[in-house]
Order: sequence, then structure tokens, then C-alpha cells
Amino acid sequence: MNPRSETEQLFRLDGQVAVVTGAGGLLGEHHAAALADAGAHLVLADIRTDRTTELATRLAKRGTRALAITCDVTQPEDWRALLKSTLTEFGRVDVLINNAACTVQSPTAGYEAGLAEFPLADWVKILDVNLTGTLLGCQAIGAQMLAQRSGAIVNIASLYGVVSPHHKMYPGTGIHQPVAYSVSKAGVIALTRYVATAWAESGIRVNCITPGGVENQHAELFKSRFAALNPMGRMARPDEMKGAILYLSSSASRYCTGHNLVVDGGWTSW
Repeated sequence: MNPRSETEQLFRLDGQVAVVTGAGGLLGEHHAAALADAGAHLVLADIRTDRTTELATRLAKRGTRALAITCDVTQPEDWRALLKSTLTEFGRVDVLINNAACTVQSPTAGYEAGLAEFPLADWVKILDVNLTGTLLGCQAIGAQMLAQRSGAIVNIASLYGVVSPHHKMYPGTGIHQPVAYSVSKAGVIALTRYVATAWAESGIRVNCITPGGVENQHAELFKSRFAALNPMGRMARPDEMKGAILYLSSSASRYCTGHNLVVDGGWTSW
């Protein structure tokens, strides 16, 4: 095997089983595609089964074994059912992508409320999905990984878990970033480090990705303001997290744990 082939092999996931939550969302589809391209079998979990079923069908046409499962990440029993179905279908689980979240694409009723009047119910709901859901995934899937003494968990954080939103960027754009979102994503980063250090000697690597702003039919006013504040002068494309997902899921990052990989076009560099 020549050096190039050895390096390429580090990024392969042939025969491995990867669970992706929020697989019906903006980034989830691209996370799944990256893993499928590397040879993984997929478990596509989302509260919206119609989207994951359609994605599973498309992946199957490319030769990927993919299972679509309904899962509310805030419910421990849903996680238990997901793990049972995964083991029944594939016999193991090697990768978990904790991607499900309440975002501007899936807002709560009071998502647009300002700081002073932000509803407690929305605070609880957002933290329940974004942070508690991530914990429950680590617990449920991590238990199987502990039994296997191997596995990779990748949690999806956010730029606004690292720095505050640039509040002056939002007025007049129709876009809002509530306090609970920032706090929940900062919690995901802290959770990642905790789990990583707790399980490092058990063969489980736990890392997270912090995407910058990802374009999704945003208003031109917002995109122009964002571009002016970003060193690369633009928002990320939804497929630009694929490399980070594949790196942290594969043996290419076998000595990396507890890390927050920031993919933000340089936003946090100035």
C-alpha cells in the first residue's frame, strides 16, 4: 500500500454504522452524505420521518444501507428504541452525530422574543432539545460504545456557543438568535469536553463542530451584513461541514478528543 492509499484509508468508514440525528434538517442530509460516501451504513433519526425516509431511499440508490427512524431526542425511550433498532439491523454502532436542534429553521413559539421578555417555556424547550438531547444521545449510544470499547461521537455546537451574536447585525432582517440558543450551544461544547475526558480511556472519542453561519435562503440584507463581518466575506454553504464530519468520525482523528473544531470562515479570528 503506497503512502497516499494509507492516508486515504484513514478517512474510510467501510462497514461502520453511523447514527445521525436531525437527519432531515439543513445540515443533517450533508452529514449523512459525507458518512455514506466514506462507506458507512446510516441510521437517519429525526422527529420528521418523511424527510429521513426520502433521504434513506436516495442513499439506498447509491448503494448505502440506510435506516430511517422517528426519534424525539428529548425522550429517553426514543433513544432506547433507536439503539435497539440499530443493533437489530446492523449489530453495532460506531459513530454518533448529535445534530438535532431547535434553530431558526425549527423555532419554538417564542423564538423571536427579546432577552428581557424571553419566555421561560421557550428557554426550557430549546435547552431540552439542543443540550439535554445531546446528553441523552451520548448516554444511550455511548453505553453501547463502552461495551464495544470503541466509537466516535460528534456533537454539533454553534458559532454562538463560542462568541455572542453580533446583535446589530439582525434588526430589519427577520432573523433572530435567542439567548437560549447561545447558552445551549455553549453547553454542548462543555458537555463534549466532559464526556471526552470521562471516556477517553475506554476507546471513545468525543468532539464537536462549531459551524459558522450557514446560508439557507437568508435575506440579502442579512447576508451582506454577515459578509462584512466575516474574513472570507460570505456565509458557509451547507455542504462545507462534510470534511469536518468525516475527519472527526474517522480514524484520521484517532488522537483527537475533547476538541471543538471551528468551521466559521475566520469569524472568531478577529
